[in-house]
Amino acid sequence: MKEEFAVRDSVLNSLGLKNLNQLRDRYEGQTFLDKTLKNYGGLVSCQKHLKLEITTIEELNIKNFKPQLLGKDGVYDIKVFDFGSLPVLEFKTILNPIVFVIQKDKSTFSICGYGDKEMILNNLVDSSNETVNSVNLKNFIGFSDLKPIEEII
Repeated sequence: MKEEFAVRDSVLNSLGLKNLNQLRDRYEGQTFLDKTLKNYGGLVSCQKHLKLEITTIEELNIKNFKPQLLGKDGVYDIKVFDFGSLPVLEFKTILNPIVFVIQKDKSTFSICGYGDKEMILNNLVDSSNETVNSVNLKNFIGFSDLKPIEEII
């Protein structure tokens, strides 16, 4: 996947590293690469599905990258989560409708659908993740209420 190489090179450049060995020597570097690949893959999957122009990794500020789509009603956040787990959301950061995307492996993504803020807030349950007092994490469970993402364009 050529996008994977572009993301990797962009992450290396962003962190001021010369090669993957240097990246892997830094735990936060590998974590940053994995997170960026996941979020960028979710964005590209949605763009391809909707037949939108693909955003190149060079067009993004990857240090502050948050995957989003611009739809007919505004901005839609993209939440990519691992296959076999529920998406974990920070309660106070739910500001826009969210498109939910499952990542099965490094290059396989499945789009679940999207939900507006109210529907999402009504379908959250307590997360078993340990949290800091200032962070309120919740699991999203309302998959049966999601709408097809084709409706956002």
